[in-house]
Amino acid sequence: MLGLTPDQIRNGLLLYLLLMACLCLRAYGQAWLANRLGDPTPEATGRLTANPLPHLDLIGSVILPLICIFYLMPRMTSFSLFLAWTKPVPINPSNFARPARHHLYTQMMTPLVSVLGALAAAVVGALAYRAMPSAMDDVFVPMIAINASLIVLDFLPIPPLPGGMLLREFGLISEQTFWNVSRWGGILLLIAFNVPQFQMVFRYMIVTVAAPFLYLIGLIVR
Repeated sequence: MLGLTPDQIRNGLLLYLLLMACLCLRAYGQAWLANRLGDPTPEATGRLTANPLPHLDLIGSVILPLICIFYLMPRMTSFSLFLAWTKPVPINPSNFARPARHHLYTQMMTPLVSVLGALAAAVVGALAYRAMPSAMDDVFVPMIAINASLIVLDFLPIPPLPGGMLLREFGLISEQTFWNVSRWGGILLLIAFNVPQFQMVFRYMIVTVAAPFLYLIGLIVR
């Protein structure tokens, strides 16, 4: 398979499953909060569920991540990345009591879920370390790395990412600018990921975000 070893195939499949679990939990968390804030749209469209199938997107959840994991990453020595996403959670802000503010809350739910996911991986991994030491490198550290990557990605100041929504919320860009840039946000990200300087900064930010969770593992394992 593409010249990969059995270990690379195994590790790649495991990484893919962990990535999808993290992404689908984020989508569920967003749907859950929107429902709690008064918008029934996610539930009505079948997205208020922890079942991953309704959240998966053919391109963003299957084709692109598998290409990244099994083709691009084994051939990249200086920087590893994945391109992956789930279907957008349908949200109607007009159902919220405070549409702009509550819509922002639902978008910020995704990095919060990633923080909780990284924290859970650190605690469970540390507690399970003595019984299953191999699981640390196979499951728990990759989960921390995935969630750290997603957190950094969320806070990039590019609409329609949550970081871009914060710019709009704080009045740093107008509503019109936000939606105009949102149409090209994906292309801007692809361009940025091909700039070596951006790759270096992005990697540094991931390491910085992951560091407290890895430190927590060390504290518990001692």
